[in-house]
Amino acid sequence: MRYWVCFYLLFGINQLYAQTLADSIIQKYQGSADTIKVSNYIEVAARIQNKDYANCIKLCDEAIRIANNISRPDFIAHAHFLKGLTSYFAGEYDATLQYYLTAIKQFDSLNNNAGKASVYNELGFFYRKQHNDTAALNSFKEAFRLAQIDHDEAVMATAINNQGVWAQDHGNHTVALSLFSQAQTYYVALKDSIGISYTLDYASVSYAAQKNFIKAVQFQTESYFIRLRMKDTNAAALSLFCLGEFALLQHNQPAAIRYFTDCKAITEKIKYKELTAQCYLQLAKIMNESGNPTLAYTYHVKYATLNEEIFNEKRSKQINEMQVKYETEKRLQQILLLTKENELKKIEQKNQRIIFLASIALLLIAGVAFYIFYKNKKQKEIDNAVIYEKEQRSKAIIEAEEKERMRIARDLHDGVAQTMTAAKMQLEHFIESSQTPISIHTSLKNAFDLLVDSAKEVRSISHSMIPNALIKSGLVAAVRDFVNRMGTEKLKINLVVLGLNERLPENIETVIYRVLQELINNIIKHAQANEVTIQLIRESNEFMLMVEDNGKGFDLEKTMQQQGIGLKNITSRVEYLNGQVNYDTAVGKGTTVIIEIPL
Repeated sequence: MRYWVCFYLLFGINQLYAQTLADSIIQKYQGSADTIKVSNYIEVAARIQNKDYANCIKLCDEAIRIANNISRPDFIAHAHFLKGLTSYFAGEYDATLQYYLTAIKQFDSLNNNAGKASVYNELGFFYRKQHNDTAALNSFKEAFRLAQIDHDEAVMATAINNQGVWAQDHGNHTVALSLFSQAQTYYVALKDSIGISYTLDYASVSYAAQKNFIKAVQFQTESYFIRLRMKDTNAAALSLFCLGEFALLQHNQPAAIRYFTDCKAITEKIKYKELTAQCYLQLAKIMNESGNPTLAYTYHVKYATLNEEIFNEKRSKQINEMQVKYETEKRLQQILLLTKENELKKIEQKNQRIIFLASIALLLIAGVAFYIFYKNKKQKEIDNAVIYEKEQRSKAIIEAEEKERMRIARDLHDGVAQTMTAAKMQLEHFIESSQTPISIHTSLKNAFDLLVDSAKEVRSISHSMIPNALIKSGLVAAVRDFVNRMGTEKLKINLVVLGLNERLPENIETVIYRVLQELINNIIKHAQANEVTIQLIRESNEFMLMVEDNGKGFDLEKTMQQQGIGLKNITSRVEYLNGQVNYDTAVGKGTTVIIEIPL
């Protein structure tokens, strides 16, 4: 039976809508309230969902955008449902399933069982199209269950009808007819003439399959008159076409010619070109079989000509889905070749423009890249110069400081110390003289002792400023000497030396020694510690000084903000050697200072 052609062509009428339909609707309601906009967009989308995919999707998307802004999830759910329907008719099956499932989820959040039931009805047809029979039947049954909850008899009738179509697909026409009868009961109670007409239409197909052509013709005729009364001309034409097919199955060619001719008269009037072409094709076959080749040829030419006209009007994707294969294959190939040549020319022109624009873009990018490179290079040179100048300044300050220390140390050692030594020798000689009175002897002895202490202090200061051990023996010896002098019963100082088998560069040793002096002095003044551990560690390309005490610690963040002279001296000296200083301390937990210097 060729009834599927009728059903399929029902959704193919008037495919060509203006591309600007959605834009014109949006423009029309531009000044309206958002709720009015959305409701009208959805209403128009519902009318064109089986005819105009692009405009339906555009209207639905605009409705969803506005509905999101005004918090209307009911509009959003209906819009997704419509997007699923139009995607189904457009053959976009992945999108269809996605939109249907989204709509079901949204209706579910709204507790809208009728909405969910409507989607499940359409989801069943989707699964039917995918030959997933179990999923299709389950969807129809779920639609009926949900509609029952809300007592929505219209949706219940549709769900029953759909189950009847499913049974019909599987050749179980007795069950199908029973279901169609139940659906018709609901439609009659609802006074839904359109629903009744489709139920009669479906039932006529099952009766025809059972060879009960009397019932088949009766039901389809009733459907035809209902559709005429409702002015559903398209569906009425389909009923006539279906009656023509029933006549062919009964080998009643005169009746078939009458039905197809009447159908053709209606479709020509309403410009239902797809069904008109099918009427021409059926009449051509009947005339050929009845021995009238001239009339058969005439109808066949009309069929071919109309098919070509349909081809020129429709989009290629819609043609692939709905058109009947052309018998004029050579003509079609010529049209396709011409179209392809035009497309190739357009592509060639487009590629030339792209290449031209790409060349300009590359030149601009190259120019910008060169400018950035040049600017970065100059900036790097400036930064390096600033860093070099800063290093030289720091080096000069430290070297000048060390030279001044050495000068002062030499002056103390060679000047003041020598003078005090000479004075000491004179006093020593005078004290030892037996002619000195006892009272004078005592005073001189006190002065002598003070002079001896002062000489020791001068030598100590001179040694601190430039220790001989640092100059002669290196950092380790100088630090050992410093530890021996600074350690007392109240402050135990531990020294650990690792990897320092050779001397470091003189400037590094001097800086490390001065930093260590500053750290130990800070511990003595502020930490209230009784034990200090000093570690001097050298690795292949790095030197590390670690000083750890068990004192009272300090607030690191607060101290760094104040940053006294001692911390500044330590930081500046270490930075001079490109090193870094790390403090680990807190109030009440002691302090660990780690200084790392690259070699």
